[in-house]
Amino acid sequence: MFANLQNSADKTPASLAGAEAAAGNGRRSVLHEDITVNGTLTSEGILDVAGSFEGDLTVETLVLARTGKIKGNVRARNVTIEGHLEGTISAISVTLKTSAQVTADIVTQKLVIEPGAMIEGHVTSRSAQKPDQESGSPAA
Repeated sequence: MFANLQNSADKTPASLAGAEAAAGNGRRSVLHEDITVNGTLTSEGILDVAGSFEGDLTVETLVLARTGKIKGNVRARNVTIEGHLEGTISAISVTLKTSAQVTADIVTQKLVIEPGAMIEGHVTSRSAQKPDQESGSPAA
């Protein structure tokens, strides 16, 4: 059983190293390839999705692995996508990796799209808020 946990570390997206530094608190939740979740999920740490999720996500940092699929609404500070996402994204920073396939409306301050990433939808650029306007949520 524990051998599988060690082997799964080899499948962690390379982008996760940067995400861990961005989240800062070290808390990490993982939805592995064989996991499917429907509903609402909230986390103050990193969520690494290699499986399937349908619903609403509110997290500090989302890393959607190449095998991952999300259908729903994402609110986060940092989002890195290598897999499939359909829905909406509201984040401070969004990075679409080469293998990303996104059908979404995106509201963000910073958007990075690597060559090869597929995106369909609307993108709205949002300027940084002043401190007195922040609501304390991951993406205000």
